[in-house]
Amino acid sequence: MSLLVDEVLKATGGVLLTGGKKTFRGVLIDSRETKGGELFIPLKGERTDGHNFILNALENGAAGSLVEQRQLSLLQGSGFPPGKTLVAVDDTLQALHKLAFFYRQKYMIPLIAVTGSNGKTTTKDFVASVLATRYNVLKTEGNFNNHLGVPLTLLRLEKEHDVAVLEMGMSGLGEISKLASLAVPSMGIITNIGEAHLEHLGSVENICKAKNELLDALGAGKTAFLNGDDPYLLRMGKNFAGQTFYFGFGEGANLRALNYFSSGNGLRFTVEMPEMKRQEFEIPVPGKHNVYNALAAIAVGMHFQIESENIKKGLAEAKISGMRMERKTARGGFQVINDAYNASPSSMKAALQTLKDLAGSSRVIAVLGDMLELGDIAEEGHLSVGRYAADLPVDYLITVGELAVLIARGAREAGLPERKIFAVKNPRLALEHLQSLELKGSVVLVKGSRMMRLEQITEGLLADSESVQGTGT
Repeated sequence: MSLLVDEVLKATGGVLLTGGKKTFRGVLIDSRETKGGELFIPLKGERTDGHNFILNALENGAAGSLVEQRQLSLLQGSGFPPGKTLVAVDDTLQALHKLAFFYRQKYMIPLIAVTGSNGKTTTKDFVASVLATRYNVLKTEGNFNNHLGVPLTLLRLEKEHDVAVLEMGMSGLGEISKLASLAVPSMGIITNIGEAHLEHLGSVENICKAKNELLDALGAGKTAFLNGDDPYLLRMGKNFAGQTFYFGFGEGANLRALNYFSSGNGLRFTVEMPEMKRQEFEIPVPGKHNVYNALAAIAVGMHFQIESENIKKGLAEAKISGMRMERKTARGGFQVINDAYNASPSSMKAALQTLKDLAGSSRVIAVLGDMLELGDIAEEGHLSVGRYAADLPVDYLITVGELAVLIARGAREAGLPERKIFAVKNPRLALEHLQSLELKGSVVLVKGSRMMRLEQITEGLLADSESVQGTGT
């Protein structure tokens, strides 16, 4: 990127304290990540304040820094490096947002915003991969989708970019509205409405309101791609002022998947295309839920008039962000599915069904951790996952965490034998128990909320892993 000092002053309303006319070659919020020539924006975090690292950033190569007026005393007598630029603003987070919006106005390329309770990151990866068969695409890295990630992604825009795909997450009302006001999306995708963030939002209705903020931001004349099998999204779509395009398995979908079946490390599925013959697509990841994610990408590809062969290529070659149905084979002759990035009751059940589908006649072992942020449905949500695991059934269930004990209870009450259930408090104990089992020929699923850090289990099991089999959810 390229950003003039005068542009920084114009965008933020800041005051130039030191330094002259200069061009910044990027923006960063971590003083350790400078490559040289960037503008450092110090932000206040839960544990520390970035203002304490302004001098570090400049010494590491940053060309200048913002500083809040109230924090100027921190720099007095510190020997501010000569030749560096310092701009005072009222609030550095607001300044970051203003800069991102200003920069977006310079590059008003088509921008697709992706949100939803589950599947946002994989959908974003699929969409970007399909579009990349024809265009130069900017996309959100990983799931950098919050009040920091979205503006920083916008500030990576270059004149070479033709289109952008941005993921938007939220934990409360008003957040997607704010992110959309910065990004100015041309179109949007909502993957589904689920239980994630119930603790913060209180009800599924409030989750709908939060996701609907994207539709409000789009407004008339814009297109929303919605999961047509989700009753909440069907209702939301009816009230949308713009154009709706539904994808799913149901007969009412504009883009409809007719079937799906395993194909090596992923899935093949047949799609009934509007005004076209039926087409078969392949994705490098397992799970029916990933067919929905791929359908959204096909719909966007069609909107951009990308040929079906290129859409197929983009899906088949998509690189999916880690810890999302990430499959590996260990030297011990067993497979591990690392789906430890996040979890809700619906995504847990989808992962369990995928585990069962993939395993075939092999033994299935489910390692399931706490599902956080479920609010009032936490108890029933965990119990229902346990019942689902028992009904499949899994061959062995290990639960990790205080809440996950309820998964064990639900499975026990649904008839899974006590000898097949093992509850532990932390990932270390789960790993030790797994290592005591004969795992050869088994398929092991590891899934839980991010804060449970269940990837420690997969790292332990796969210290001598031979090969990556596939990734994604």
